[in-house]
Amino acid sequence: MKGSISKDSAFFRGVLNTLFLTYAGWNKRPPFLQPKKVFPESKILEDHFAEIKEEIDHLVSTRSLTAYKDIDPIRAKEVSENWKLYYVSFMWQMNPHAEKDCPKLLQLIKDMPDPINVTIAVLEPGVCLAAHQGPYAGILRYHLGITIPKNNPPFIRVSDKNYTWKEGESIIIDDRYDHEVTNHSDSVRVILMVDVMRPMPFPLNYLNKKCLMFKKKWSTHIISKANID
Repeated sequence: MKGSISKDSAFFRGVLNTLFLTYAGWNKRPPFLQPKKVFPESKILEDHFAEIKEEIDHLVSTRSLTAYKDIDPIRAKEVSENWKLYYVSFMWQMNPHAEKDCPKLLQLIKDMPDPINVTIAVLEPGVCLAAHQGPYAGILRYHLGITIPKNNPPFIRVSDKNYTWKEGESIIIDDRYDHEVTNHSDSVRVILMVDVMRPMPFPLNYLNKKCLMFKKKWSTHIISKANID
């Protein structure tokens, strides 16, 4: 497919973003949220943190993960071309490689109703993410710290608030706020990201689900671009 999932259907997406953010309180909504209130299944991931970390550490140390510029080059120019990602699933479609690479994580995710995208995100030393906004207000993004440098640990700014990751600790960010990652550490930072639907009443939740289902057409394309080593 041509183009970028972050850029397609811009007008329609803009209308939905306005509706969703108006419901959420616009600029009065919190930039960070407690995971258990938005994504109750996050407790399952945290309870199995040691097993998940072992799988992800092995994956990161033995595989050459795909740079974002080779997955979505249009969006990568705005964020970071050197951000590395591994899709366990994308738009509810499971990555077939995950059966071998992270079977425990995949098993846990399969039993959950909420995850839209599940991604292992790697920042090598000195790689930062430029200030940007998430393209779509219908999702919130869960972060679980997997491997966090102890020396000058990287942090994320969302709106005017900062958060420094810790191993085994989680947070949810509203990435429709302007946000950026500062990374001046001397070792790799790895987190697990899970995208879930923003909690909203009918009919907003219905519109949100329909829009996300429309984007499922990108699943095979995005997964095939990454994780093929």
